Amino acid sequence: MPQDDLTMSAQLLLESVEEDNADLQEAWAQLEQILNTMRAEGLQPPEDLLKLEQRMLADFAQENGEKS
Repeated sequence: MPQDDLTMSAQLLLESVEEDNADLQEAWAQLEQILNTMRAEGLQPPEDLLKLEQRMLADFAQENGEKS
């Protein structure tokens, strides 16, 4: 997938998450797909996507901890 397409997908994902209009599970799946594609193509993922990935992982871990 061309880098421009990945960048556009990433930007749309960030906007949807920031606006809270996205289902977090779906957003997570999309984020992982974008990051995995970038990594497979030897591209460095943007820092904001990496931060989002870490934030979502922390949120999911917190949710799982609260349910225990």
